Amino acid sequence: MHSSSPQRGEKVPPPSVDTPHRHLNDEAAFFLSRDEEVIKAYELDRAAASDYHYRLARNWSYCMMVHPIVLCCAPCIITSNVCCLKENIKDKVEATHVAISRDGVRYVVDRHPSGCRMSFQDQGLVSKTIPFNKITDCDVSEPAGKSGPICCMVENVLTTVNIDTASSGGVVTADGAGGKNHELTLPGLVDPHQFKSDIWAMVRGDGVDGVGGTASTVQVTGMAMARGAAEGVEERMDALTRLREQGFVSSEEFEEKRKAILEDL
Repeated sequence: MHSSSPQRGEKVPPPSVDTPHRHLNDEAAFFLSRDEEVIKAYELDRAAASDYHYRLARNWSYCMMVHPIVLCCAPCIITSNVCCLKENIKDKVEATHVAISRDGVRYVVDRHPSGCRMSFQDQGLVSKTIPFNKITDCDVSEPAGKSGPICCMVENVLTTVNIDTASSGGVVTADGAGGKNHELTLPGLVDPHQFKSDIWAMVRGDGVDGVGGTASTVQVTGMAMARGAAEGVEERMDALTRLREQGFVSSEEFEEKRKAILEDL
């Protein structure tokens, strides 16, 4: 049975030192507190990420105040920036967690305050899992240049990991240049290169050094074998379906072959 989500502002206690997970870090403790088994969880540089995102959002909001339509809202924007913006961004960064499980990359943004920090404006938990067999690319982008409004730009300081799948598509930006929508973008990981290395190890079916020890090679290899078997079955089923559609196989023969393929699972 899954444990209930923590209430607003409630801190999640780490697992007891008497549990088998005594070597897990605070990031892994977050997932374990929700009964989620993870192989490894990853630290974020929350101080750097909070500072960068705050300065970027603050500069954009101040720059927008020069627009005539937005000018009438200037007092509200200033009040929001002074009273809420920094804390909101800090809370969202604190609520962000990344791990790998046997199913894939696990990304969670826990419940956190937003807006004017009234309880009815809270943002609920958002989670996403990217299966390893769907990952087509994982790369690391080092920080360079600046971002934000041209009058008060902010230096890019966060290293970013981009994960792509077959469904990640190209886009055209406003200036006509090509771009790409990534399946998941992770800025601010403390060790992005290790994260990338671990992702490819899991895609290959290798074991990784988890925070509680080395992940079971037997279990990881079994996952890879099961994935390969499933993909083989899908290919055979697709081929059999095409043969039936083209009239080379009768309905009775199709059903007989279909059962035989499923028995191989």
